[in-house]
Amino acid sequence: MFKAFFSAPHRVMFALGALQSLLAVLFWAADLGGRYAGLYGAPAWALPGIWLHGALMLFGLFPPFIFGFLMTALPKWVSAPALTRGQYLPAFALLAGGWLLFWGGLLAAPLAVSGLVVASLGWLWGLVALARAVTWPQPRGFAPDRSHAYALLAALGLGLVALWAYAWGLAAMAGDGVRAGIELGLWGCLLPVFFIVSHRMLPFFTAAVLKNYTIYRPMPLLWLVLTCFLGHALLALVGWHGALWLPDAVAAAVVIHFSWKWQLRRSLAVPMLAMIHGATVWLGLGLVLYACQGLALALGGSFGGLAPLHAISIGYFVSMLLGMVTRVTLGHSGRPINAGDQTTWPLFWLFQSVPLLRIAGEFLPLSGPFNLQWLASLAWLLVFALWVRRHGAMYLRPRPDGQPG
Repeated sequence: MFKAFFSAPHRVMFALGALQSLLAVLFWAADLGGRYAGLYGAPAWALPGIWLHGALMLFGLFPPFIFGFLMTALPKWVSAPALTRGQYLPAFALLAGGWLLFWGGLLAAPLAVSGLVVASLGWLWGLVALARAVTWPQPRGFAPDRSHAYALLAALGLGLVALWAYAWGLAAMAGDGVRAGIELGLWGCLLPVFFIVSHRMLPFFTAAVLKNYTIYRPMPLLWLVLTCFLGHALLALVGWHGALWLPDAVAAAVVIHFSWKWQLRRSLAVPMLAMIHGATVWLGLGLVLYACQGLALALGGSFGGLAPLHAISIGYFVSMLLGMVTRVTLGHSGRPINAGDQTTWPLFWLFQSVPLLRIAGEFLPLSGPFNLQWLASLAWLLVFALWVRRHGAMYLRPRPDGQPG
């Protein structure tokens, strides 16, 4: 069992991400049940619950899945050798050890800070391993396109800076450090990583399934969207919130254009493909909400609260994660990818209730067991528990076709 588990980067990293997803949402459901639903006394954590939640969502839940995917796919993109165990296992061990310490930080704040520092070392190790793959020397006259790969390295580098800023914010109880970590972590790392992968892989997957499909992947528009993301982060860091609507509106227009050109409607015939197309719709919607919020701020008003954030962080990120991680899990375990249709497709649709409930909670505050934020966390927990029950054991078992990996 352990030999199979440690045999590929996606196995160890996806298993860590699956565990983190259950624990992080369970923690938040417990916190929301006390603080928002009022079902019991608010839990007394060693650090503010919202800061713990931010660390878990930004740096604890998604990065293991990101590293698992990139450590599997990125060497293939640049025609480099697969990563060795010496490259991915130390990163996994440091990430897992760091987050184990962080969980102790719920009761002792220094453990949370120490955990983030250890996890950052795992992040750094993984980043260096990926950078070595991207810069692997190629035969003379052969030059694979490494544009997406270099953009991903830059985004992961900003994510590491964001993690250090967040750790400093927790250590010093400095809200500025936490806010810097949030802005850089979301707009400098997670959003760019997810969209770069969407830009690189979504047209490729679609062309492999749909007939007469033309791959649409213009690089100038990708750079424009990434510039808008970085521009939002910088404007937020310097406090120019009244100007946020401009980069958000431009990014929203380009993302909606991409979704149309990528042919969302035709993808609905193939469930495993429709998931990643559907996730992109959430990105466009989230950016539209951010643009409306920024415009309201510029005019001296307010709009939406945390609705734009959760349209992207839950609607886009997690919907994309369900599609991409399921695809890699099945494909790299020697199972047909369409085997995910019968289980993941219904779970994908069930999960759509989570961002809808969470967004509605910004406009319809209810208390007790009808609190929409708390109900959203329970729905999220249910979907991931069912997903892990179906796919989690695949990370421990050898491939049924006898192939390595």
